[in-house]
Amino acid sequence: MKPMNRFLRSGLAAVFLFCLLSPLLCADTLTYNEAEGDLRVTHTISIAPASPGYRIELESRYNDGHAVRQTFRTAADLSTAAWTFSDPGRQMELAAGFRGGEIVLSGSFRGSRVDKRFDASGPPWNQLFQIGLQPFVLAGGSSRQFRSIGTQGPGELKIGKFTVTRSGQEKISLAGKDLAAVHLRISLSGLLSIFWHGDYWYRQADGRFLRYRGKNRSGGPEAVSELVQEKADAAQ
Repeated sequence: MKPMNRFLRSGLAAVFLFCLLSPLLCADTLTYNEAEGDLRVTHTISIAPASPGYRIELESRYNDGHAVRQTFRTAADLSTAAWTFSDPGRQMELAAGFRGGEIVLSGSFRGSRVDKRFDASGPPWNQLFQIGLQPFVLAGGSSRQFRSIGTQGPGELKIGKFTVTRSGQEKISLAGKDLAAVHLRISLSGLLSIFWHGDYWYRQADGRFLRYRGKNRSGGPEAVSELVQEKADAAQ
């Protein structure tokens, strides 16, 4: 076996340092259980470093047997750079990414071609904000805006603007443990805020997403999603 290249040694040292500073980089798998009326969903998130940011894979498996899979490529600040979405049950296959000064959304939905373009200027694109808001949680700001592309409901195949507001620090109980958490409220921006908002809790120590409570659709039952398992792999 050849001696380890000095550049590789330097890279491994940098990864080790980053693991100390950023728990997200070393996260292997996060599992969340969601309940919405009779509907049950298990969300499994896998995170790996991929310069200049991360590659994140999300599988959402429903109790009716179907699954939705997404991949995300992010910048170092966890804003979205590229995204794919696959829901065979709804015949929805999408891909989006930056092209010039636009975010280009393409693919197919129920047999029809999807080809949409959104202005890339404005609030950052944060498609998986449950993970992507970690820097905001840790930075301590009072509010910010971001954009996300909808996959169902009135915002389907549109890019919407959201506002996140820090509601304060709270103690929450999760899996029998009391945790110091940061409470955020996320809503549609402007006058549209009356149509939807959700409450999100993040671990104060590292910004890890812990819990969501809100309505996923107008007139629907309250949905609750909670972190049930996290595995870290510093050697990833």
